[in-house]
Amino acid sequence: MPKIYPFKGWRYNPNIVNDLSKVVSPPYDVISENDQRKLYDLSPYNFVRIILNNNPLPNKYADSARMLSEWKTKNIIQQDDNELFYLLSQSFNHGVGKVNRIGFISKLQISPLGEKILPHEQTISKHINDRYELMKSTDTNTGQIFMSYRDEKKIVEGIAKDHKNKEPIIDINIDGTEYKIWPLNDNKEIDSIKEMMKDKKVIIADGHHRYKTALQYAQDYPEKYGSDKVMVTFVNAYNKGMNVLPTHRIVHNKQNSKNNLLDKISHVFTVKESSSVEDLLLQMKQSDKPNIINIGMISNSKNCYLLSYNGRKNWDKNLSDASQSLDVNILHNFILKSGCGIDTNNQNDLNNISYIRGNESPLDLINTIQEFDYIFLLNSPNLDHIFEVAESGETMPQKSTYFFPKVYSGLIFASIGDK
Repeated sequence: MPKIYPFKGWRYNPNIVNDLSKVVSPPYDVISENDQRKLYDLSPYNFVRIILNNNPLPNKYADSARMLSEWKTKNIIQQDDNELFYLLSQSFNHGVGKVNRIGFISKLQISPLGEKILPHEQTISKHINDRYELMKSTDTNTGQIFMSYRDEKKIVEGIAKDHKNKEPIIDINIDGTEYKIWPLNDNKEIDSIKEMMKDKKVIIADGHHRYKTALQYAQDYPEKYGSDKVMVTFVNAYNKGMNVLPTHRIVHNKQNSKNNLLDKISHVFTVKESSSVEDLLLQMKQSDKPNIINIGMISNSKNCYLLSYNGRKNWDKNLSDASQSLDVNILHNFILKSGCGIDTNNQNDLNNISYIRGNESPLDLINTIQEFDYIFLLNSPNLDHIFEVAESGETMPQKSTYFFPKVYSGLIFASIGDK
């Protein structure tokens, strides 16, 4: 069972920091250099200075630790007196109206991946090394690991209804998402959440590198109090706000990818030309049926094509049925590898791929991208499908999913070593 615990969270002191929207930060891995500069300019206390310090290596991690210590001394950040769960509400517009995503923040007992805690995406070692150096320097869980569980009874959502008229300790609007956080210190509520979670499997939705970092840290520093636990945000997969968007692929600077790609893949795809990007996106969604796998393609001449996979089902005996029916695996194997000569298991080949996050408009980006060979568009992943892949003991390629909205860093964070 995933063992969860309340903890004394750190957060910004509202008596000193009166505009929280200027100090919290997106997760480190979605921050561009331009975003980093803007966040630095917002406030001398913006949390990006901790999670993505702009000092050159190797000073950046030491500077993050120095700054965090200074903020504690100056009472810029303060620690709650009691061990708590934290109830999180994120309200945002999606589709036809406003959606409210409910979750809770707690500490999680760290354990090896694969039994009760399931990954769904592959990781890159250099990112783990980066997060490890930050954790080692600061002794802090600076960012949220985002995990999902399945609870049809919606225990946490029921608790949230009892708190919605209470004063939250955090209430801000960031980039169109309204965040509210309430402390949970009622033993009955905490025990009911623990009881609900005791037989659950959880998947890491976002934060695979952060979890592997915490696992490595726990192994290296077993004597340090609290090193065996890590801060996690949990959200029910049955919550309407559990929103998964695709991550599209851009292929560039790969000469042989331009040579008769449609001819190379025509034996496994039915190809239909579309009149525009808007029409292509509409066709992809309208034709998105369980037994049909559709991928959108835009050439460097801005021609648009709907690619419908018509190949065999059992194309890789080493993969489960769930993994073989993932559109991103179909894309990587039959188009990128066989058609473009890009092996996504080869780190050097990944230099020929960049990504469009699912909350960004492909149409807007196409007009701003100067040069590309092809853009490949994917439909939104199905959350049940993600669970099925994870429960099969398999992972999806990196950047296969984009859980939206992200859980910002700096709302709540946790020290390691505090008793």
